[in-house]
Amino acid sequence: MATKFTSSLRLVLQPTPDMRQALSETLAAYQQAMAILDRTPGANVVTLHQAAYEQIRTVTGLPARLVTLALRDHGRRKPGEIVADIPLDSKLFAVKGPDSVSIATLNGRIVLPYAASGYQEGWADFAEARLVFAGSSICLYAGIQAGVHPKKEASMSNEGILARLGRVIAGVVNNAVDAAETSNPVAVAQQAVREIGAIAEEARAALGVAMAAGHRLKAKADDLDAEISDLDEKIKVGLENGREDLARAATGVQIDLEAQRDALSKAILENAGEIADAEATLRSISSARADAMKRLEDAKRAERTVPATATPSQRNDQRLADALQAVERVTGVPSKPAMEGTAEVEELGRLQRQKAIEARLSAFKHGER
Repeated sequence: MATKFTSSLRLVLQPTPDMRQALSETLAAYQQAMAILDRTPGANVVTLHQAAYEQIRTVTGLPARLVTLALRDHGRRKPGEIVADIPLDSKLFAVKGPDSVSIATLNGRIVLPYAASGYQEGWADFAEARLVFAGSSICLYAGIQAGVHPKKEASMSNEGILARLGRVIAGVVNNAVDAAETSNPVAVAQQAVREIGAIAEEARAALGVAMAAGHRLKAKADDLDAEISDLDEKIKVGLENGREDLARAATGVQIDLEAQRDALSKAILENAGEIADAEATLRSISSARADAMKRLEDAKRAERTVPATATPSQRNDQRLADALQAVERVTGVPSKPAMEGTAEVEELGRLQRQKAIEARLSAFKHGER
């Protein structure tokens, strides 16, 4: 079930020109998705998904989760309505702290500052948040709970790994004053290097899990392709021998297998994205570790060369300012919202399947397959 929010929070975003362009390009792609859905016949989310999902992904390049939200969002809009807002869920946005929020855009995630602009009672939107464009301002409206409900972080996700990486290095920077007081900046930097190394091990494990899943998905897809192809010949043999009853049953099985194959194709695409994200995460970690090592050497060298007349605070302030730069990559999508009318949708699905079986049999009879 979707989370029931009791209030909403308005965040006024403060993007740089590049961030604003990224958000505007995402809105343009979302508007294009809505235009495609306006032209697509379909009475419910299921039929729209079957008819338009792949087209929207191909034409717009929007993230898969945003396309899924668009399918549901389309139902609350009037045809041809001017679209100036985008629904988001917890995988597409995340409040990273008291002054920054992470948002998924057409070209990747961005972390941008915001100013909180107040709370309101109630939240009627099906989405967890909504990005609203109004003239020159861009605001994020997010549903929130009245109480505090901490969310467990997935230790093997790329988001969790990058978030920890950011906290490690940002934590080192935040500890600059403590390090200066103890005159031990080198030890602080050494600890950061060790923690980055541990995070790298988790990132490599996450990549391994994603690649193993990819191999399993592709093997299953190959098996389904072989079964679908084999059923073609079996259906033809059944019709040639006057056993339409057997051919009809085999056609139903074939259609079911093709539906599974379509679902696998989507899973394979999403898995490829997970692998790409994991590889990018590893590159970020490698870069952070190389920089930390270099800064550590700089700190050691500075410790040997700074004149003894300088105070501990003066020595450490400068070394830590140069040595410890925060990594600016912290990323931030619940399950699909439950839909009403499940029984009716299932009945329509059965009717649709029967129609597909009859059409497939007719094609075999007329030699069109």
